[in-house]
Amino acid sequence: MQTHNQAAPGALEVVRRFINTWSIPNQTRVEVDELPLFVSDADKWSEELSRYPRADSDTLDTLMALRTDLRKSCEGLDDDHQLLNAWLTRAALSVKVVPAEGGAPELCVIPADTSYVARILASVADAISSGTWLRLKTCADCRWAFYDNTRNGSKRWCGMTKGGVEGRACGTIAKVSAFRARAAAKKNQITDGS
Repeated sequence: MQTHNQAAPGALEVVRRFINTWSIPNQTRVEVDELPLFVSDADKWSEELSRYPRADSDTLDTLMALRTDLRKSCEGLDDDHQLLNAWLTRAALSVKVVPAEGGAPELCVIPADTSYVARILASVADAISSGTWLRLKTCADCRWAFYDNTRNGSKRWCGMTKGGVEGRACGTIAKVSAFRARAAAKKNQITDGS
């Protein structure tokens, strides 16, 4: 699995890693789906997605559908949150008040069962409740899921610096492309005006 220094806080990191089992690595620009391998290999599952074990109900089809819908939500393609609401209803989550740091009460979302799907959805519900869900985004270029830890929450790309000799920097590439487009438009404007 491709790694970037953009971990999400707490259990939301497990969700981010799950979403990134499908990716378009910057080095190859070819789609990769690692989820079938992880589902068929318990050691790989533990290594890459180890926080929660899989239950019998966590079939490859169910996991792929959940990943697709979570990705759509992160990409802003879940109109009126219909996809998330359908999954949350299906998971039958409950809410409990627990003490947090300093003794202040905090909501904790508890899944009805121990399936990976239910636990992932409990993490998503916690993130929505805490306001961190909106900071889980996907890169406009490579579609890598990352946690936006900027102060104003305006990050659009997974990174501005390439991750190695053959790596790509999605943000830099986008900015260079925009600069070249503006320069070409300006050149055409000058040419048309003479």
